[in-house]
Amino acid sequence: MGTGSSPRFDRVIGIVGHPTTPDVAWSDEQLEALRGLGVETLQLAIAWAWRPANEVLNLEHLDDPRNVTEWRRRIEAARRHGFRTLAHFGLPVGPSEDATTCILDPAVRQSYAGRLRRLFDAFPEIDDVMIYTYDQLAWLCSEFGNCPRCHGVPLHERLVPFLELLVDAVQEGKPRVRLWWEPWELSAGQTFMIADRIRPDHFGLLLHSTIAEVQFVNRTDQWFRNLSRLAASRGVPVIGEGFFGGAGEDVDPLTHLACPRLVYQQLAALRDAEGVVGVKEYYGFVPAHFSVNARLFGAFLRQPNASLDDLLTPIAARYGRSAAPVLREAWEATAFALELFPWDASWLLRRIFDGTRSGDGRSVKGASWMTPAWQANRRGFYMVTDEPSQHPWLREDVGLRALHAARAFDKAATLLERAVQEAQHEREDVMLQLREVRRAASVSEGYARALIENLHCSS
Repeated sequence: MGTGSSPRFDRVIGIVGHPTTPDVAWSDEQLEALRGLGVETLQLAIAWAWRPANEVLNLEHLDDPRNVTEWRRRIEAARRHGFRTLAHFGLPVGPSEDATTCILDPAVRQSYAGRLRRLFDAFPEIDDVMIYTYDQLAWLCSEFGNCPRCHGVPLHERLVPFLELLVDAVQEGKPRVRLWWEPWELSAGQTFMIADRIRPDHFGLLLHSTIAEVQFVNRTDQWFRNLSRLAASRGVPVIGEGFFGGAGEDVDPLTHLACPRLVYQQLAALRDAEGVVGVKEYYGFVPAHFSVNARLFGAFLRQPNASLDDLLTPIAARYGRSAAPVLREAWEATAFALELFPWDASWLLRRIFDGTRSGDGRSVKGASWMTPAWQANRRGFYMVTDEPSQHPWLREDVGLRALHAARAFDKAATLLERAVQEAQHEREDVMLQLREVRRAASVSEGYARALIENLHCSS
């Protein structure tokens, strides 16, 4: 049996809704569902690049009185249900609308310090602030670019004083509030240098895997472990991000792929990482979609030292005695299928599950952006970034691994078909799991066949 029953994580941060289901009401029912799961802090906006449902992403979006009104309503609802609140922003604003991104520009520094101080005039109840500085709608000058201030000045040398300025601004706005920084799109070396130099007071890091990428099958990687250890040596707390609720950026819009072992492995890796004090859901929660993964997440928070078997036994028992062993076998087959799938081939490979084909069957379509992470570390993770074509052996490898994933998904589907018949309770949930496993199998096999059948046509 598990040996622990006290919470391991001081902070558990959730998001109401997610980018493809953004119109989730901040109702009493929704918030109580998150509270029951173990979430204790709510992020005030989904904060995604295309601003689903017109959600706030940058500080400038709070210039709109409608957003101010909505945030006040959300903060009041969160406080009524006993939640802390986290404000998430990207800054400085990116190069659209002729905005500058130069953090060595005194006007930019003064503007954002002032905005963060004034944030607490409008929202004095906010408990924490999280920012990112390089991704989505927030960008920084390159030391190899044409900015006369930044040319030749390493990014970490510019970011440390800028981040410390923002920490001070938050403290002036509301003492003892911590500024959490997510180093999206920075290289490993840059983040290590910043962790070594930053003043630790009232500062924290919010991290996920592979230099700011997350996947269902990832635990923490070496970069995460190195950075959290460096942060811990400086007294900087770390919150780790992952996919815990069901939906995810990788397999969107599939929300009922039950793979509780993968959720457990992510949480256990964060539990065991040095310096990690909390966890944050990366994509978001939709209580109406809660199923096996979310239940495992909640069970782990209550008993972080329990074994996977101990946590899964009561979850499976909800469906009925005869269905439970079949479901557990199906969930393991689904987890193994996700592990077999060639996620490391290309960032774009995830798009096949939302109906966007990654390539035409004659190549593996790659993706890359002009950011430090993509031009450095992610090339060590993804096999295809900006290469226009690949060797046939690479395409064969990706096709064969996708085919094996499809077979594992098929095995899970066969088991779930049995479980539908055996289930005494929550049969509709099992049917949703079956529907999505079948779709994952079909998509994986279709992609695999296209690559394999075209090998000799395009070599």
